[in-house]
Amino acid sequence: MLAEEQLIKIGERIDQLITLDVPSRNVIHILYPYARKKCAKPLSLAAAELLCNRVQPRDVVFIATGWPDRPHITPAIAETDGPPGAAALARALHKGLGAVPFIFVEENLVGAMSRVVEAAGLRVLSPEEAIQASASTAPIHAAGVLGFPADPGKAAQRAKELLALYAPAAVIAIEKGGMNEKGKIHTSRGADTTEHMAKVDFLMQEAASRGIGTIGIGDGGNEIGMGVIREGIRESIPYGDRCLCGCGGGIAPSTITDVLVTAAISNWGAYGVAACLAAVLGKTEVFHDAVVEERILRAAAAASFIDGITGYVEPSADGLASTVHQAFVTLLGELVRQGLKNCK
Repeated sequence: MLAEEQLIKIGERIDQLITLDVPSRNVIHILYPYARKKCAKPLSLAAAELLCNRVQPRDVVFIATGWPDRPHITPAIAETDGPPGAAALARALHKGLGAVPFIFVEENLVGAMSRVVEAAGLRVLSPEEAIQASASTAPIHAAGVLGFPADPGKAAQRAKELLALYAPAAVIAIEKGGMNEKGKIHTSRGADTTEHMAKVDFLMQEAASRGIGTIGIGDGGNEIGMGVIREGIRESIPYGDRCLCGCGGGIAPSTITDVLVTAAISNWGAYGVAACLAAVLGKTEVFHDAVVEERILRAAAAASFIDGITGYVEPSADGLASTVHQAFVTLLGELVRQGLKNCK
């Protein structure tokens, strides 16, 4: 394993890449400095090290994602930023640490999310079957995909049940809307999007109360985990302290996580964590490549996820085509390879 100072160098480069504002949203240059001030090391490295320290072979890891987009039309529409990142990180956790990933989405998105996870190479099984597969002598690389309630009361109860039943080693949220102190979830443009969003805040809060490691990954300031830098969001991000719905709470979420990873695109934040995981383990194969990235994005489009910026059902995310994301993954992988080679 590399020395910490060597890993920090690699982590800094990975953070630099995942915060490159290619989609020109003009937010990450505000979010990242706030988050970095709260963390003693590169954000992606801090998340990867938390996972390495907490997760043992056959441990369950919860990953929550899914953003219902245009729910005023139908809650069946969801975007491509989040699910690909969750699938890729699930693959890395399984491949690198032997974890059994359970991905949580809105109850009506389970089928679509399952297709994305299987495009990453993991067979979607029931939770019990996925756990059993991890002990199989013949290789069966499996994950679970489960629905999580949008109703706050049901979500709070379900969080307790899930944590008691599966005792996950860590809980991760990727591009998942976070509740403000009024219990409202907002889009980055200040609109109320509470009703149809799975209330994963309760899962995170319950995990924290049990001493389970938590990670939040986001790109807009309105995602779970951004409570870590809530005051900065309220001061510096549009609608941070005053939303459009009249609740008076603004878009800044209240739930905090042990580690917050901010990125230009949330998928990229998840990829950054996976890349750092590969670096910490000294195994480049833990991080996926451009071929897998294309397969994941095409599966997301085939499952009817839309690009949240363009509104099209196509293999893209946040307005950037699949070829851009494939190139990004290639660059991240090369950062890991070169970092490991030059540190020997």
